[in-house]
Amino acid sequence: MAVALVGILCVAGCTTTDTAGTPTPTQTHAPTPPEMVSLVSVGEENNRDIVPVSMETVTQVILPENPPTTGYSWNVTTVDGLTVTDDTFVPPEKQIPPGAGGVHVWTLAPNATGIATFSAVYVRPWEEIQPDDERYTVTFYVTPKGTPVVDVTSADNGTTVSVPNGGAVLVALNENPTTGYLWNASVAGSAKIATDSFVPPHLEKPPLVGAGGVHKWLVTFTGAPSGSFDAAYARPWEETTVDAESFTVSFTGV
Repeated sequence: MAVALVGILCVAGCTTTDTAGTPTPTQTHAPTPPEMVSLVSVGEENNRDIVPVSMETVTQVILPENPPTTGYSWNVTTVDGLTVTDDTFVPPEKQIPPGAGGVHVWTLAPNATGIATFSAVYVRPWEEIQPDDERYTVTFYVTPKGTPVVDVTSADNGTTVSVPNGGAVLVALNENPTTGYLWNASVAGSAKIATDSFVPPHLEKPPLVGAGGVHKWLVTFTGAPSGSFDAAYARPWEETTVDAESFTVSFTGV
């Protein structure tokens, strides 16, 4: 599968980097086609992630798949705000080990700015979808060309974040629901939470019991950026105490 994946992406040179403990895609210049400004690739490590892209970005969703051996394949359930321009299963170049799977690649182009969603479920085509079937979803925030999305992490706690007019903010904080603790977030001023998601850890199977992930909030603004983002880390059934872990940033327009 690794060989096939390199074959797909080597021309684009795509990489992923860590953000608050969770891999997120980065944009890299791609030589073709001429109208394409950048290429962003997302994979199974981005399940339930929020990924900023621009209207000029071509996006590829790449998921491992093995229909010849297992009968399972990815059935796309939602493509909201996106156009699928290519849908391809890439088998492994060498069957090592025997029965090795390939990757399924969807190439997507945004239809409009704003929130766009891609979702799929891993099933045998002749079986009904069940609640415990493996699922994948990724949310894209499509921006006009040149509109920035500012990354905010725990390192920014207590600071003022400068946001260009028309821009947005992506807040990412470590969270571990297995402990009962969750971030309870709110915003003030012109800020609003457009969407949020808990991104589980991407681990080899079987998953590590008790592993935490990252909670992400996409913050947009009605008018000039102002106000704040405030969150407290507590168990929902307990009263929040003064010594509870907290996070706050203020926003100012530039």
